[in-house]
Amino acid sequence: MARDSDLERDVVLLVLPLDDPHTDAALDAARRASGVGHPGLTRILDVDHDDERAWVTESFRGDDRSLAELATHGLPAEEVRRITGEVALVLEAARSRGLHHLAISPDSVFVGPDGSVRVRGLAVDAALAGVDEEGDEAAALDGAGVVALAYAGLTGSWPLQTSTSLPPAPRDATGVLPPSHLAVGVPSDLDTICRETLADDAGPSSPGDYAASVSPWSRTPVDDGAAQPLDDATSDDGAASHDGADASFADAPGPDDTQVLGVTPVAGAAAQEHRSTAVDSDDDEPTQAISRGATAPSDEPTQVVPAEGSDEPGAARTGRGAAAGAAAVSVAGALAGGGKVLGERVGRAAQRTRERAGEAAADRRAQREAIRSSESRDRVSLGSAGSQDDLEPPAPLLPADASEPPSREQSRVVVAIMALFVVVALVIGAVGVSKIGDNTDLSAIFGSDAQGADPVRPTQSSSTSRPSGGGNGARTSEPIPVIGAIGYDPNGDGAEHNSEAQRVYDDDLSTSWTTEGYESPNFGNKGGVGIVLDLGQARQVRSATLQLPQATTVQVFVGDEAGIAGTELGRSEGKNGSVTITGRSAARGQYVTIWFTTTVQSDDGRHRASLAEVVLR
Repeated sequence: MARDSDLERDVVLLVLPLDDPHTDAALDAARRASGVGHPGLTRILDVDHDDERAWVTESFRGDDRSLAELATHGLPAEEVRRITGEVALVLEAARSRGLHHLAISPDSVFVGPDGSVRVRGLAVDAALAGVDEEGDEAAALDGAGVVALAYAGLTGSWPLQTSTSLPPAPRDATGVLPPSHLAVGVPSDLDTICRETLADDAGPSSPGDYAASVSPWSRTPVDDGAAQPLDDATSDDGAASHDGADASFADAPGPDDTQVLGVTPVAGAAAQEHRSTAVDSDDDEPTQAISRGATAPSDEPTQVVPAEGSDEPGAARTGRGAAAGAAAVSVAGALAGGGKVLGERVGRAAQRTRERAGEAAADRRAQREAIRSSESRDRVSLGSAGSQDDLEPPAPLLPADASEPPSREQSRVVVAIMALFVVVALVIGAVGVSKIGDNTDLSAIFGSDAQGADPVRPTQSSSTSRPSGGGNGARTSEPIPVIGAIGYDPNGDGAEHNSEAQRVYDDDLSTSWTTEGYESPNFGNKGGVGIVLDLGQARQVRSATLQLPQATTVQVFVGDEAGIAGTELGRSEGKNGSVTITGRSAARGQYVTIWFTTTVQSDDGRHRASLAEVVLR
């Protein structure tokens, strides 16, 4: 972290040795990433170098926490869905601009106190790592990276081979273990997409595909408890938590009138005998187990005695509480001496879960194949179109007598009408031909041998134009209307006195747009600031007449996007007043950017640039 002395704010500096083979690629990636103005991306403020090193300056928010830090302490499953969904939308927006991350990790995703999600290292981290993918492969790589983020948020471990601050995910012979094998409370859709991507290599084709698969999600942070690891799903006394007890002991019935105060661990066989006695007893009297605090020989079964009354101190609830107590008795006995029985039950439950997840994955793959097959069948080319010989003839639209030949009287009427139409057409044509050349000085166009007049030559326009309607009366094109304007500060906070931007096209020279005040003439080493004009649609721009109150250096760019990446129409250096910048050829685009690179010191000692009016032609 570093301190920007010009703008008085904390920033993050990425310093690279100039002789590193990946430095040039990283700097180029940073410059391209700085043009993606998405709020979910960490803003790149500056990219520069000197004789020994290069650096990339990024914005810094001290309250943000990385996903790696959050996942270490556990995250709710729906919060994982929200965070990864927002990351997927950010990467999809970058993909639409031709950029990919290719090296996403929990250390490059940050979450603010308000729940806002930001992604760091777009294209830069991949350039430093030497990763170079394009097209569909790059989109699929980012999609798999977002799935890996979901896995990390659910389990607190990292499933990919790249190194992060999280521990690596556990594996078996088939690959990375699914999240549902490491934590409870994992939603089935997140578990399935993690399994398909990390084990079956059938994940989303792009970040947008992932976002569509897991949507919808909450726009606000979710805090309803994290997915609990399986190691913590069973408490110290053997009572299963969450749905673990329900899944493992759903087959353990208990009478509604049984009261359980506690259990003393005994040998496995005795515990099983006691469980059978407590569950299958036909006695109508409620039973009561000796409390855990009572001492009994380890080779003696737990004693079960009739309850004295329902209001006895320490008596447990009846009904569903009694059934849960019976399950606790069973677990305690299994942990004391019947661990094999419990292990077999857990193994069968895990096997059933694995089989169900596999069936769900197979169903999703079958649905995708069916969709692709249907789409391919629906495509019909001109060459493969079938013959229409078997089509039935159309039903007749005329009465039956329409096929009879017309009578002589009908033929005369038709001929007369046709003749009338021909006469009218000839009259209109003759009148039109006679008017050709009226109100036109043909001698000025073709010349006159009798008068010896020379053809009229167009007057050449100078590099600095005059205001419309002035000069020697030469005809000029109509001004291009401007529908909006906004300040442009790509290397700062993005805004530059936006409320004054409309003054540059209000036809009032007494009003002007002015930049913010800077301590140095070069905008604090930012390269420049400017103002962007919106033409509403792509237009041909040949010249720009600027009314400059001070003598500054200014450039004019035209492009389909706001910024200085478009076509440069021209520039002016050290001039003020009415300055016209004319390009060698017309530039086409919807946005015109007026870019100032120098300033003038004001009376208060601050440096500024200003613009009173703009006329585009």
